[in-house]
Amino acid sequence: MARNAHKHAASATHWIALATCMALLGAALFVDFRWAYSSSSSSSSPPSATSAFWSLASNWALEKSGIIVFPDLGSRNESGDQLQEVRAQEDRGPGSDAKEKRDQGPDAKEKRDRGPDRFLSATYADLPAPDMKWEEMPPAPVPRLDGAAIQIDNLLYVFSGYRTLDHVHSHVDVFNFTSNTWGGRFDTPKDMANSHLGMATDGRYVYIVSGQYGPQCRGPVAHTFILDTKTKKWDKMPPLPAPRYAPPTQLWRGRLHVMGGGKENRHTPALEHWSIAVKDGKVLEKEWRTEVPIPRGGPHRACVVVDDKLYVIGGQEGDFMAKPGSPIFKCSRRHEVCRLVTIIE
Repeated sequence: MARNAHKHAASATHWIALATCMALLGAALFVDFRWAYSSSSSSSSPPSATSAFWSLASNWALEKSGIIVFPDLGSRNESGDQLQEVRAQEDRGPGSDAKEKRDQGPDAKEKRDRGPDRFLSATYADLPAPDMKWEEMPPAPVPRLDGAAIQIDNLLYVFSGYRTLDHVHSHVDVFNFTSNTWGGRFDTPKDMANSHLGMATDGRYVYIVSGQYGPQCRGPVAHTFILDTKTKKWDKMPPLPAPRYAPPTQLWRGRLHVMGGGKENRHTPALEHWSIAVKDGKVLEKEWRTEVPIPRGGPHRACVVVDDKLYVIGGQEGDFMAKPGSPIFKCSRRHEVCRLVTIIE
C-alpha cells in the first residue's frame, strides 16, 4: 500500500509540473500575440497614455535638437481609420495575402522610391510665408540692364541703364502704380553716369552717386547729383573722392553714405567709405568725410537701414573689365564671385 501511494504521488507531481509548463508556455504565447496585435494596429487604434507620453517626449527631444522629421506619407491615399483597421485585420487573418499584395502594389513602389523618413536640420527648413502671387505689369518703354530704380509713394523712377552693350540710356521713365501706366519721361544731366549708379532717397529727393559713363566697359565718373522729384530739377553735389562702380549708397543719421563698389578698373573691390551731410535736397558740407572702411568691398550690393543700423547685403566681388587697348573699351570677362554677406555698422 505504501509503495502504491508513493507511486501515485510521483505521478501527480509529474502532471502538476507538466501543467505548469503548459500554462507558462500559453501565457508567453498570449503575451506575444497581444504585443504583435498592439504593434500592427497602433496606427488605427487610439494611443494610450503611455504611448502619448513617449510620442510627446520624442517630439520634444527632436524639436530641442533642431531636427525636423518629414513623416512617412505612404498611406496618404488611404482614407479613414476604418479602412486601415480592415486592412490590419486582413493582415492578421489566417492565410491572407493582403499585405503581400500591397507590398507589390503602386503605393509600395512609391514608398520604396521615396525612401525612409528624412531628418532635416531646422536651419534649412522653409519658414511659413504668405502666399504671394506675381502679377505682370505693363512692359517698360525701353529694355534696360544695370539701371537703377527708386520708389516714392505711388511712383517708380527708373534711371538710365544699358539698352544694349553698345547703347546706353540717358533718361528717367516713371511708372504710376495707381493708374498702372508708364509716363512722365525726362532726361538726366549730360555728364551723369549711365549705369552702375549709387542711389538713395529721403522720400522726395533722390541722391545719385558716381557710376559708369558710356557703353561697354568704359570708366566710372565721380559726379554726384540730386533730383527733386516734385519739380524734376537737378542739382550737383561735391564729387566723390574717387570714381566707383555701383557703390552701396544709403541715407543714415542725416548723412549720405557711399561705401565699397568697384574701383576704376571695374574688377577690384573698393573698401573706402565716405559720407556727407544732407538735408531736404541740400548739401551741408563742402567735401566728403572719410568713414570706417567696409570689411568686404564690391559692387551690386543692397544697402538698408533698420532700427538705426546700416546693413549691406549680398553683392559681387570682381566684374568685367575693358579689354586692354580696345578703342571702344570692349568688355572682357573676368572671374567674379557673388557674396551672401551682411555687414552691420
